[in-house]
Amino acid sequence: MPLSIREYLGRGPSTSKEIQAATGLSQSAVARQLRDMGDNIIRLQSGRSPRYAATRNAFGGDNKLPLSIVDAHGNTVLAAYLRPLVPRGFYVEPATGMPPLLLGVNKDGLYDDLPYFLFDLSPQGFLGRQIAQEMAAQSDDFPTDPRRWSTNHIGSYLISNGDDLPGNFKFGEQALLRVRRKPVVASDNDYPELAESVMSGVIPGSSAGGEQPKFTAFSGHSSSHVIVKFSPKGDNEVARRWRDVLITEYHAAEAIHSRQFPAAETRLIEVDGRLFLESQRFDRSGEYGRMSMTSLLSIDAEFIGIGSGWPQVFDALLKIELVSWQHVFDSEWLWCFGRLINNTDMHLGNLSLAIEGNVFRLLPLYDMCSMGFAPKSGGEVPPYNFVPTEPKRVNIDEDTIKPIKRMAHDFWERVKNDERISVEFKDYLERGNPIDLM
Repeated sequence: MPLSIREYLGRGPSTSKEIQAATGLSQSAVARQLRDMGDNIIRLQSGRSPRYAATRNAFGGDNKLPLSIVDAHGNTVLAAYLRPLVPRGFYVEPATGMPPLLLGVNKDGLYDDLPYFLFDLSPQGFLGRQIAQEMAAQSDDFPTDPRRWSTNHIGSYLISNGDDLPGNFKFGEQALLRVRRKPVVASDNDYPELAESVMSGVIPGSSAGGEQPKFTAFSGHSSSHVIVKFSPKGDNEVARRWRDVLITEYHAAEAIHSRQFPAAETRLIEVDGRLFLESQRFDRSGEYGRMSMTSLLSIDAEFIGIGSGWPQVFDALLKIELVSWQHVFDSEWLWCFGRLINNTDMHLGNLSLAIEGNVFRLLPLYDMCSMGFAPKSGGEVPPYNFVPTEPKRVNIDEDTIKPIKRMAHDFWERVKNDERISVEFKDYLERGNPIDLM
């Protein structure tokens, strides 16, 4: 018995001739039935013969999910529709002003799974685990660990929380229609209470990745959206060590700024037995504006597939003309600097880029700190011990590594002279600048 068009397209996108052969229908009959199916069918133009695909409802919504972009002034513009396909995958259907990079590596808008720029927005890290636990409390269907979430879990979360995601995307009909709210201003004195709320499972602000305890807020001091990391309360060994790590992050940003490289603007605040590191968010502008931000991890997964190494991924992106040479150079400079300050956490998720039409632009650096000194997951606090080695380089030559070493030397001097570091850290650094010991 011949298949219906809907049944046949359940196997995947097909041309009109393939549909005719499978269903026994004439060309005109196929064209008429496809037209009558309306939004349940999409036309994919690739090559000489267009293909047709059947759509499905997904994430508790329908088969046409709006994707919007918020500009620096807070204005929202519809950029595309996400069209879930039968039997699997998604199609990004362009709307006015959509950046071409949203179409993916094949430039056709077809994805086997969630598009890279949406997958990047799934909960992760410290706050991601808290979000997952909250979602699991509301529905038995959600695992408590976000790393175990399926595509449907991620999509359902994005639909219900699509108006306050990292970067400048809004996802879903609710997010597009929801009236924006004026941010609640937090003062420095509010930070201890926000920290206690986070540690008790309450999630102030929107999601932010990374393993260290943190929250997001709108700072009354800087009149900007911020991410705030904080040390454990008290003066035990673990608390002192995390304070030291936060202090290294502050001075890393200062050293980077001194060389005119972009890095997050940071501030240290001591309140109620905790040290807070406040970093201004570069994916937000003013009260309502937003800026593009996509992790190097997601960009690599879609366009390259190397899996690790800032210099290697940027070098590969340059070869396919998705980044400029300056960004290749800057990323490797900063990676070498991180190696010289004991940053053991420079994974691809710790560097982000902005989508600008046909290319990506390197965003300010964040999470640059001496993570090699951090307490272990089991609570063990390793002794201060670090001997830097010459970083393996891709595009940086011998003459260029010298100013990077001077920048790292400057960093260690800044940390040593900071009166807020622990006695243990001070004693270690008094024995010699690690760069001088190379």
